[in-house]
Amino acid sequence: MTAPLSESTKQLLGELSAKSPKKIDLTRADHADLVYEITASLIANVTDPSELAEIESFLVAQEEQGTIALRLALMLAMSKLWVGTISEPLRLSVVFAVYKEHNRIRTQAEHPHGEDFLRKKVAQLDWLFEATPKVSWELIIVDDGCPENSGGIAREIIEENHLEEKARVLFLSEAIAQGLDPVKSLDDTGQSQKGGSIVYGMWDAVQRSKEGSHIVVYTDADLSTHLGQVGMLIKPILESGKKVAIGSRREPKSVVIKKAGRNNRGKLFIYLWKQMIPVLGSIIDTQCGFKAFDTKVVAKIIPDMIETKFAFDIELLLRAAMIDENSIEKVAIAWIDSEAASTTTDIQPYLPMLKSIGKMYARYMQPSARSDEFAAFVEDLSDAGFSELLEQIPQEIVQREPVEFNEYKGINASDLYQA
Repeated sequence: MTAPLSESTKQLLGELSAKSPKKIDLTRADHADLVYEITASLIANVTDPSELAEIESFLVAQEEQGTIALRLALMLAMSKLWVGTISEPLRLSVVFAVYKEHNRIRTQAEHPHGEDFLRKKVAQLDWLFEATPKVSWELIIVDDGCPENSGGIAREIIEENHLEEKARVLFLSEAIAQGLDPVKSLDDTGQSQKGGSIVYGMWDAVQRSKEGSHIVVYTDADLSTHLGQVGMLIKPILESGKKVAIGSRREPKSVVIKKAGRNNRGKLFIYLWKQMIPVLGSIIDTQCGFKAFDTKVVAKIIPDMIETKFAFDIELLLRAAMIDENSIEKVAIAWIDSEAASTTTDIQPYLPMLKSIGKMYARYMQPSARSDEFAAFVEDLSDAGFSELLEQIPQEIVQREPVEFNEYKGINASDLYQA
């Protein structure tokens, strides 16, 4: 049980909540500036980091929509305060892939879907590490074979804004042409859907590692996850010796604003993959695009990967867990949907991802009768059959929370054949 908040702290929270809009959009400059303003107020008025944790528990208990900006600001405050304690040299590489991001990478003045995400990501990292001389960082943007030349546009933005010391662009096509190790299974960029580019970017970061700590983070191109939270993501690696830390949108203290409703489909996806590779234990949110890896483990888990598309996250986590099942830490994050120009559809990735996970099961896992049955079921599923299943998801799955799927085994593959 946490100590009760002081009256002065409650008054501060009331004042900050009153400033917060009921809805927040981090693509809007005024909303982003307001979050920074609230964060600064928290840091200025709350000197004890433990009190920030008490405030977080208080706000979680309130469950009020009006505290979304405050909740995000609180996470940013905790992240920044912790980053300020880093006393040893640290290199940080932040990787993200671009494909058909030629609109979102622009400003809103240039395109209605413009998010100006490249410059904003730089600004977020600048803000986080502005008073932390022991940390050096870089953004690595990897063009995933974009036909609209997103990588070229990113390079132009970097040059125009003199960001060469903070950001650089890689092209997956060039890596394939050179036959580099992390992409040697690819004949062309069409065989990658994000995964090939992220793994290439991680690999490239590792090649440039020097002595000392080096962490690679990968994120999404959009602004759904504020990079000011990186401090809380790398904390378990530097402080507790974890090899991997993953942002999770399914923790009690997570802050999630999602525009599209995919909950039941997501539950089915989680239930199915957990029947094939239960080794990931309590991990639920494998697909959140906000993960950190110690480069020492990166060097061990990326060689000879079999997945280059959307299920690459799961293979990375699976291979890390096979080295040390206690090496992965979940971190509650704030995630505010930014999908006006999303390049994925509501259901398209799920079935291909499940089929890829079936291949991972065959390659990495010890066979079991139950997992064999689910892997065979997934392999047999056609697009039409999967669409039909999505319309008839068993209520035993729908009515449970995904965390229960670690133990619940009530639905068998045979039940799904009959669904």
